[in-house]
Amino acid sequence: MDNNESRNSGIENIEFARAGGMATDAAEAAAGRKKGFTLKKGIIIIVILAVIFAGVGIIAAAIQGNSSQPEYGQDGPYVGVLKITGEINGDNDQTSPYQHDWVMAQVKKMKNDPDNKGIMLYIDSPGGSVFQSDELYNALENYKKKTKRPLYAYFDETAASGAYYISADADKIIANKLCTTGSIGVYMGPVIDSSGLLYKLGVGVDFIKSGPNKAMGNPFQPLTAEQRQIYQSQIDEYYLRFADIVSKGRDIPIDTVYTIGDGRTYTATQAVQNGLVDEVGTYTDAKKLMKKDAGTSNFEKVEYIPEQTLRDVLWGMEESMKEYADSQSKSDIEKTMDYISENSSHAFYYEAFDLADKD
Repeated sequence: MDNNESRNSGIENIEFARAGGMATDAAEAAAGRKKGFTLKKGIIIIVILAVIFAGVGIIAAAIQGNSSQPEYGQDGPYVGVLKITGEINGDNDQTSPYQHDWVMAQVKKMKNDPDNKGIMLYIDSPGGSVFQSDELYNALENYKKKTKRPLYAYFDETAASGAYYISADADKIIANKLCTTGSIGVYMGPVIDSSGLLYKLGVGVDFIKSGPNKAMGNPFQPLTAEQRQIYQSQIDEYYLRFADIVSKGRDIPIDTVYTIGDGRTYTATQAVQNGLVDEVGTYTDAKKLMKKDAGTSNFEKVEYIPEQTLRDVLWGMEESMKEYADSQSKSDIEKTMDYISENSSHAFYYEAFDLADKD
């Protein structure tokens, strides 16, 4: 073999080795990509399965739901423990813990049930609407008058304003040592005046109306002195009714009620001192006290169980997505106007505003 042939052979061997190394590297790289792809794919599959299983659990619970509310009074004489939880209002949202029509129906049912020996109000509520609070108070007062059975109230974490209002005629009120109660009073609103903001934006608002006080309280114009006085007169009337109910129910002089009923909240100990509560104690203590008056130790829960169907779950998800999408597409001004429109109110409340769950 001459030198040229030897040189060419060496070059071919080098190229072959180089090609072989490249092939090996390529194979290893392909294997690595395949391995990496498989691992990534596996992680994705695991995540998807986890989401599916979580969704199935939620949907299964929703499908099972609560097709009917629990029965009570099936085992002879009993005291109905009527739970008042959340804001007292007339909303028809079946997922809310307080359902006014349902609660009213249970009071009527127990009134007409000879096996019922009394009602224990179990309260954890900041109060709520003037109308619904008064309607429930009247139903409970009628229960006492017609049946001559005892009405007790146990205050859990919160029993303020309208929640106290409905309890004022109870034979005894027992409050948890850490309960917040009181808040005797009424408010309306919030009445939002956005006229200054609209002026800065160059927007004018007017109403075509039959009289100067029609459309008063709208969020686009400030209240006049006369309109403020109109609302204040209504507030005063509702407050006087509240104070009168407390005075008669708790046997407290009306002037004293005016003094302690300035809207402030009280601890359980303070409420005992000013006569709004009889004793500080536990729910067990309350049952022991009532057992003597009712003549039975059978206390049965009368509690609305919020219902949630598959349709509710899916509807809630859809609404949440819509709200999020809307919030992302709206300007700050649009969001501000939405807030004003959604939160301006003419309703009257027996409610501790600072204790209520306001969105």
